[in-house]
Amino acid sequence: MHQGLTAAQTARVVGELHWTVSRLFEVLGLWAAEADRPDIAVSMATSSRHLGWHAGDLEELLPDSVLLEGESRSEPHAAELDPTIDAIRAIPGSVERLAVAHRVLLARVAARCVAIERASAGHADAALTRVLAFLLADLRRDRDDGEALLGRLVTDVATVERVNGRVLEAERRLVEVGGLLPVGGV
Repeated sequence: MHQGLTAAQTARVVGELHWTVSRLFEVLGLWAAEADRPDIAVSMATSSRHLGWHAGDLEELLPDSVLLEGESRSEPHAAELDPTIDAIRAIPGSVERLAVAHRVLLARVAARCVAIERASAGHADAALTRVLAFLLADLRRDRDDGEALLGRLVTDVATVERVNGRVLEAERRLVEVGGLLPVGGV
């Protein structure tokens, strides 16, 4: 039987996830408000709202133990991440932002959640795995809906190239700072 996460590991991953989900809640909400198409605004607002709900759930999992104070901070895993997200936030174009949201930002959160889920054990990490299950369900649904919308909007070569360029730009920026969330094991 897998032992699950230690208290320190749980505190660290919850803090990192909380910060990231909260930050993306803000970014997608701003993108929704600035969207030039109602269907994109609705998609972004829906994803943002879901992230906001899950940020609240993650905040409840942050330990309040003085012994875990150094591990349980809601902060990025790298100092350069916050300005990097600001740079990604400045990417122009509603269709481009929709693609970056679903193909880069939400995809990376989902990948990290799966890694944490695989490292956890039901008997020891039940609260965390429950929050992750609900977060992953919303991420899958939102990403599927976003990809369906992108399929309707990206219909010519020029748009494909423009969208792919912005996706690559966001990916490059995140890789340069070590990712949106830590990669690999817990």
